Amino acid sequence: MLRILIRLYLIVAILSILSIVFVQKGFPYLFSAQFTAQMQREYISEAILLREYLGPVRNGAQQAKLDNMNRLNQQRYRRMPEAEIHSLPAKTRQELTQNGLAWIGNGDINRTNVYIALNDGSILEVHPQMSGWMEALAYVIIFSVMLGAILVWLTPHWRDLEKLRIAAARFGDGALDARAKLSENSSIKQLCAYFNNMADRIGALITAQRDMVNAASHELRTPLARLEFALVNLMDTTDDSKTHQRIKAMRKDVEELDILVGELLTLSMLEQATRPESRERIVLEDFLRAAAGVSAEELSLRRCTIVWQIAPAVQEVVIEPHSLGRAFSNLLQNALRYTHSTIRVRAEAGAASWKLIVEDDGVGIPDNDRERIFEPFYRLDRSRDRATGGYGLGLAIVKKNAERLGGGVRVTGSELGGAMFVLHFPLRGEAHLSPLLIPDKAN
Repeated sequence: MLRILIRLYLIVAILSILSIVFVQKGFPYLFSAQFTAQMQREYISEAILLREYLGPVRNGAQQAKLDNMNRLNQQRYRRMPEAEIHSLPAKTRQELTQNGLAWIGNGDINRTNVYIALNDGSILEVHPQMSGWMEALAYVIIFSVMLGAILVWLTPHWRDLEKLRIAAARFGDGALDARAKLSENSSIKQLCAYFNNMADRIGALITAQRDMVNAASHELRTPLARLEFALVNLMDTTDDSKTHQRIKAMRKDVEELDILVGELLTLSMLEQATRPESRERIVLEDFLRAAAGVSAEELSLRRCTIVWQIAPAVQEVVIEPHSLGRAFSNLLQNALRYTHSTIRVRAEAGAASWKLIVEDDGVGIPDNDRERIFEPFYRLDRSRDRATGGYGLGLAIVKKNAERLGGGVRVTGSELGGAMFVLHFPLRGEAHLSPLLIPDKAN
């Protein structure tokens, strides 16, 4: 909002200065007759008095009187040398001969050079009485008053727009009940009404979508469980190997559906919950090994190695364990899905935050997909098969968990050759939290 004030003030000030310059420079040419009459009124009386006062005396006596007058009038009068008189424009010298009064100026009376011819043929140059600093002070006062007027006018708009901005920011952060409340006299009340109406409709659509997903996911759990139970019973009633193979394939499909339903419910819960439940102090490496959810036997079968590099500064951290564990587990499973042989898990400390980095030596992620992979149901074209594709919800859950913990996630290329996911969280060191949480090691 300060930028708006500065721009508005600069525009008004620049236009005002241009107007002043135009009046001073242009009016003498547009209204030359009126300007000449004004100059005559300003200086004709002074010219007559000067001639009467200085006319009877000459040379040194005349200069003494000029010096006395200048002491009283801040060096207003100056006798011009012959060389300067001859350097005046011909038109100015002609006017001095005819009228005894001439001037050279740009329209500003206080900046116009006025010349008065005395009875003895000498020429006096008359300087304006207003000093430069007084004129500058006058302009400073004018533009200060102008700024005050703009502030008085802009303050209520500023306040109302700030309320609207805060409401829009809260709504964008997920607070669907955020609304802007302005007075009836506000000049932007109509804009506020449009925003609130838009927020109502978007909030209703998002709530309806969440309710539908939740209801569908919960309702699917029961028939999936029945189907799984029926398939197990069906397998027990037959000894045919081909039938067994078909039933196993069907059970695998049911298992995938059950996992998908669980992911949907998890994502829905994270979208509705904005704060972690509780924070605990954990031994980071032990916790991550337990949360990885992969055994040494599975790593051996995949011919994969996990390299752990936990910096001493983050051996212990304060965080909500469930959200961190879910985010890390999803990242590690994603790395296992695409790695060739090596996964590296690192933790580093910064000034006010710490990073958890998971990188692999797989095929990596193209630059134009690195932002979209955190969107729900978005999958890379090469990973739409059942073997490696997943459901496009794992990384969305990682992002939601990271944001829930006050941090974030980004992906870049890894020096190993694949993708590098970086989770960052604020450093916390509350001494009054629960004792160290040290889970059993899984690998």
